[in-house]
Amino acid sequence: METDRTAARPLPGWSGFRLACAQMLGADEESPIGLAAVYYPAVGLLLGAVMLGADRALSNVSLVGASAGVILLQTLATRARWLRGLATTVCRLVVRRRDPAIMLIGLLSALFLVLAIWILAGVEDGRAVILLFAPMLAGCAMVVLATGSRESRRDDRQLKFSRDLSFREFGLASTIAFAIVFLTTNFLGLVLVLLTGATTIALRLLFHWRLGGVDRDSLHATGALVQLVTYSFMTLL
Repeated sequence: METDRTAARPLPGWSGFRLACAQMLGADEESPIGLAAVYYPAVGLLLGAVMLGADRALSNVSLVGASAGVILLQTLATRARWLRGLATTVCRLVVRRRDPAIMLIGLLSALFLVLAIWILAGVEDGRAVILLFAPMLAGCAMVVLATGSRESRRDDRQLKFSRDLSFREFGLASTIAFAIVFLTTNFLGLVLVLLTGATTIALRLLFHWRLGGVDRDSLHATGALVQLVTYSFMTLL
């Protein structure tokens, strides 16, 4: 009955999109991840368009310089939330501490920032495609991870990470995002979708095994890792 009631709820409008922007870009850490998450891929696509525009504006500099500009722009736009989430999650996975040291998180964040720039600098063919679509696929992966996952809690209670997200939101977010990629990139889109799906499933299993579930940090870490994986894949082409 709870699933039926959730499925019957209308999707949030403009206010939901604004909330999705705030959550995905790190401005809102308090409100629960709910139906507004269906807009995460759209927020990612807008972010990708901004990143692509910045890359085109920096076309006269080296790939390293352009990549640094794009990644720094993303870091500013997201309040470095993707870096902090990734660094915190890696710390928890490795040292199994709920609250890693701030200095360690800062050091890892800096290392991941340099790594992202270095990987993106190796992407030349298909650069426009990956800059535009990687954040959208990251947003889709965040929705997939949040749907049906267990919440990682200090008290080890078995609660859902999001009580509002259902298969409807999962289906809408993934279908629209994947359709956009398919229609514009053909076979490459298929590979990117499969790569994104495999990465998300692997991370979901890892987080439930090692962390007992999903939290805000691991949600943003998933978005960051999906982008890094897609950048890395494009360097092989």
